[in-house]
Amino acid sequence: MSSIVERLRERIDDLARETVERYRAEIADYAASSGTLIEGEVLSVTRRCLEALLDDLEYGTPLAGEPLEEIRRSLARRVNQGVSLTAIQQACRLFGEHVWEAILACTSPDVPEEREAALRAAGVLIRQVNVIATAGAQAYLDAAEDVHNDRHIIRRDLLEAVLSGRADAPATVRDARLIGIDLAPQHIVVVARTLAADDGSRPQTLRRAATVLREHLRSDAGPALVGMREGEIVCLCPASSPADLDRVKDLAHRAATTLSELGVSVGISGWHPTPAGVPTAYAEAREAAEIAVRTGVRGRAVAFDDVLIDHVLRSSEHAERIIGDALGPLREYDERRNASLVETLRAYVDSNFNVTRTARALSIHTNSVIYRLDRIRLLTGRDPRKADDLLFLALSLRLDAEAVL
Repeated sequence: MSSIVERLRERIDDLARETVERYRAEIADYAASSGTLIEGEVLSVTRRCLEALLDDLEYGTPLAGEPLEEIRRSLARRVNQGVSLTAIQQACRLFGEHVWEAILACTSPDVPEEREAALRAAGVLIRQVNVIATAGAQAYLDAAEDVHNDRHIIRRDLLEAVLSGRADAPATVRDARLIGIDLAPQHIVVVARTLAADDGSRPQTLRRAATVLREHLRSDAGPALVGMREGEIVCLCPASSPADLDRVKDLAHRAATTLSELGVSVGISGWHPTPAGVPTAYAEAREAAEIAVRTGVRGRAVAFDDVLIDHVLRSSEHAERIIGDALGPLREYDERRNASLVETLRAYVDSNFNVTRTARALSIHTNSVIYRLDRIRLLTGRDPRKADDLLFLALSLRLDAEAVL
C-alpha cells in the first residue's frame, strides 16, 4: 500500500488537474463555470480530497473533522456558483472513477501484494466518495435553504442520523455533544409544512416557522431539536413515555395557532419506545402534516393517531357505499320528518354511547334519545346499542364529509 501511495503522491497535482478536466468535459454545470472557479476552488478541493484519501490509505485516518468541514463548506458555496446538486453528485462519481483508474495504473500486476493492496484501496475509495457525496449534498441543501449559518437549526447530517434511527449510535452521540446536545433515546416528531409559494418566499417562511416552533416546543424534558429537510421543518421532541404525547400535542397546538398566519400546517407523530422507532415517527408526522396541508387545517396541529382511521377508511373504494348504506336512510328520514337522527347518532357517539349525556347534549329527554336510537335501528338494520353495529355507524360518521373531524 505504501508503494502505491508513494506513486500517487508523486503525481497528485497532475491527478487533481486531470480529474477537474473530466468534470469540465463531462458535466454541463462545470463546463459553463468560470475559469476562476475551476482553476481555483474546484481544483483546490479536489486536491484536498486526494490528500485525504492518500492519508487514509497509508495511515488509516478516514476523512473527518476539519478537512471534511472544509470540503463541506466548499460544496455549500456551489449553490451560489451555478452548480447543481446533480452536478456535484456526478463530480463525486467521476472523482471515484478517475482515482481508481490511477490506482490501477500505478499498481504492479506482477506483484501479488500490490494487487491485494489495490483491492483494499478500492474499498477505502468507495467509502470516501460516499462520505463526500453525503456531506456535500447535506451542505448544499442547507445552503439552498439558507440555514447553514443558523446555530439554532441542527446540521443536516445529525438530523438524518436521528431520523434514521441512529440516535444512540456512538458517532451520532459524539457529533451531538460536539455542538452541546445530549440526545434523548426517544423522540416524538413534529413536522411543519407549507404550500409552495411562487414568489420565492418559502425558505423565509420556513425559517420564521422554525423560530416559532423552537420557542414553543420547550418543556421540562428539554428543548426540541429543530432541523430543515426537503422544504419542511422537522422537530425532534424528547419524550420518555407515551404520556409525553399529550404534552407535545398541547405545545404543538399552541405553535400551530401562531403559525396559522404564515400558512404553515403542523403534523405530530405517535410515540415509539426506542430510537429505532424514530423513522416510523417521522413518516407518521409527515403524513399528518400532508393531510393538514391538503385539507387546509391550520391553527391546530394534526396528530397522526387522530387521522389514522380517517386516512385508512378514505383510501377504501367502499367508503362511499358505507356512508350511503348507513347515513342515507337517516338523512332521508330527517328531511322528510324534520327529525334529527344523524345529529342524535353523532351526539351519542361523542357522548361515549351514554344515553343520559346524549340527552343533555341535545337538550331532550332520555326517552327521546332511546326512541331515536330505535328508529336508527329500524331504518339501517344496525343497532346502535350493539358493539359491531355501533362500530359500523361510528365509522360511517367519520367518513361523512360533513363530519367535524
